[in-house]
Amino acid sequence: MAEPATKAPAKPSADAEKLKFSARLRFARISARKMRYVVDLVRGKDYNTALGILRVCSRRAAPFCKKLLESAYENAMDIARNKNLDIDGNRLHLVKAFVDGGPIIKRWRPSSVRRPQMIKKRTCHVTFILEERELRESKRERAKRQRKDRQDQAKRSTPAAKPAGEQKSAPPAKPAGDKKDAPPPAPPDAKQ
Repeated sequence: MAEPATKAPAKPSADAEKLKFSARLRFARISARKMRYVVDLVRGKDYNTALGILRVCSRRAAPFCKKLLESAYENAMDIARNKNLDIDGNRLHLVKAFVDGGPIIKRWRPSSVRRPQMIKKRTCHVTFILEERELRESKRERAKRQRKDRQDQAKRSTPAAKPAGEQKSAPPAKPAGDKKDAPPPAPPDAKQ
């Protein structure tokens, strides 16, 4: 008689342990297309970098995104305080950021020859999701570290100064009458 198969206990995956913190902005009075320009700038960045980008961005959508990012950060810190979690705010990354179109508010305006013309006032919904991740090294920091490593390696690989008897002597000087080193003769002037 066959024994029933027993399932091995499932191991908790690394993704299950990571908490995600979100914030949503709904019915923002700006078109989704204009909002996506700004959201694309900060997607995948860590919290501090994204906040710095949004502070200097001159697009109209930047204040909306900045306020939403700060809200998501505060949500994360609030959940961490309430559940006694150890979360480093500097390691939070904006892992997902997306913009959905919202309802369109329709208004009418008179046009030529007594015709009405529809004005579409678009809205959008924005969602930011933060997650705690390891900080990535920036290109500038990586280049600086690699340059320092190369300098340290060059210092280690240079041999110590040799004793005076082992040093190579300079090659012998060539005689002055050697034709190989003489400059080529000047061409004769044709105008004479």
